[in-house]
Amino acid sequence: MNGLLPRVYLTEPIHLEAQTRLSRSVDLDVGNGTLTIDELRFRLSGSDVIISKTDPISIDSQIIDAAPALKLIARHGSGYSNVDVDYATKKGIVVTNTPGANAVSVAEFALGLIFMAARKMPQAMTACGLGNPDRLSYLGMELQGKVFGIVGVGRIGREVVKRVHALGMKVLAHHPRPSAKELADLPLELVDLGTLLNRSDVISLHVPLTPETRNLIGQDEIALMKRTAILINLSRGGVVVERALYEALASNRMRAAATDVLENEPVSADDPLLRLENCIVTPHIASVTEEAQRAVAFAAVEEVLRFARGEPLLHVVNPSALGLAHG
Repeated sequence: MNGLLPRVYLTEPIHLEAQTRLSRSVDLDVGNGTLTIDELRFRLSGSDVIISKTDPISIDSQIIDAAPALKLIARHGSGYSNVDVDYATKKGIVVTNTPGANAVSVAEFALGLIFMAARKMPQAMTACGLGNPDRLSYLGMELQGKVFGIVGVGRIGREVVKRVHALGMKVLAHHPRPSAKELADLPLELVDLGTLLNRSDVISLHVPLTPETRNLIGQDEIALMKRTAILINLSRGGVVVERALYEALASNRMRAAATDVLENEPVSADDPLLRLENCIVTPHIASVTEEAQRAVAFAAVEEVLRFARGEPLLHVVNPSALGLAHG
């Protein structure tokens, strides 16, 4: 930095305490989601660091090239599908994230969606608003004794497993990554994806969006599920083929689905999934709690401050960029 404060561009405001801490140590510019591409490129032109908060703001090659001094892209969150990591790596730009900071909030939200879908709560609430609902038409499903299938058992997945096991559910897990060997302490059975889909009453997705997980759940996978199954998606919209999900729900090929993420966000009022009674759609709010937003913001900020002090970074997504990083 040659003795100068690093110039940090924050795509939009974050938790006030964390943002204030950051502003005391860097030259901070805070943007918002209404900027045009040209405005954004101008604001980025002298930045050493980008803190990327929300997924819809894509940090692609065009944005990266607009900041020739860029050395670090710090994600505010665990996902980084909105960042062109390969291009950043080629340019010697390090990408970091904040895994686990929102794990409890997302896990609790997962349970909320499961209960809502299993007990038809949204439909019943809508019926109450219309007056004189037929309560016996909202026949639900108990969770105790049912099989819970989880795809992806990272930091969030671990918290989910603990909670559903406490409900008396048997847990099946599909976790093909090498870290599967670290799951021996959890009350679960590791199985292949096909077995999990075929045997589970509730299926919950908690994987990053990668080339391997894009369209992971499509028509063929849905065909393996029980007709009484519930699908929960708290990963990324691209993990599920939404047209296939719509067709399965519309034809009652599955009991219900609940998703906090969509292929295209923010959600549009004419999204077909919104027309289905047996589909719950929420606007990517699983981690929107006071506690999680504070924890994620401080985790991202502390990573940037470590970078500013020349200290090792804790959560590097592309470690190969470390050897290429320009000074």
